[in-house]
Amino acid sequence: MTDEKKTGFSQYNMDGKALEAFLGPLEASVMESIWTAKAPITVREIHDVLKKNKKIAYTTVMSTMDRLFEKGLLDRRIEKGRGGLYYVYWPPLEKQSFQKSAVREVLASLIGNFGEVVTNCLIEEANLTEKERQTLREQLGNKKAEKQK
Repeated sequence: MTDEKKTGFSQYNMDGKALEAFLGPLEASVMESIWTAKAPITVREIHDVLKKNKKIAYTTVMSTMDRLFEKGLLDRRIEKGRGGLYYVYWPPLEKQSFQKSAVREVLASLIGNFGEVVTNCLIEEANLTEKERQTLREQLGNKKAEKQK
């Protein structure tokens, strides 16, 4: 694993599509909405977006965003408005950075558990020429040697 920030998910769902492979369906919808907003956003604003597609309680969105904060997938601060105090949320990672980091965590776990089997499978799946496969094997061998130092 590189110096990238950990993503805060704890399991990989092989049946999940896109973000749902790393997060639950509601968590994935909340994160997609927040990344689309590209600015700090309130629970109310996310609730307004999500309720357009399905019936959902404000408190469900609130607890989901709090859970995402606890996992480190969202940052937040308190702001003061007409209705009193409220949280404003934003993602510490852009979507692409989250995806890259999540994939790296899964790969690191697979390599840690299954080693060379994983690298062989990656090479087979990559549909490379023999010369490209050899280059990749050498690069992976160099990375492994660097990591063991």
